[in-house]
Amino acid sequence: MMAIVRPVVECNRTQVDNGRVYLRELVFGGPAEPHPRKALAITGRTEGAVAATPCRDARVSKADAATTAPVVSAVVFLAMAANASVTAS
Repeated sequence: MMAIVRPVVECNRTQVDNGRVYLRELVFGGPAEPHPRKALAITGRTEGAVAATPCRDARVSKADAATTAPVVSAVVFLAMAANASVTAS
């Protein structure tokens, strides 16, 4: 999972202004608007990849993996938002 989310976090930390816009579009943009729609699509693909990872283990059900993926995204977004807030000070 880290291999999947690491590039997103690294991009957010390297391109801080773009990262802030990305997070703002996810939180405040409407899904019918083009930029939030693109951000949501990226998030959806990332969550799909994250959900597929634990399914490699036969003990993990697809339902459990699908439940875990948005949680992973939420934690990543919170970490990125906190980082953006700290550097903005």
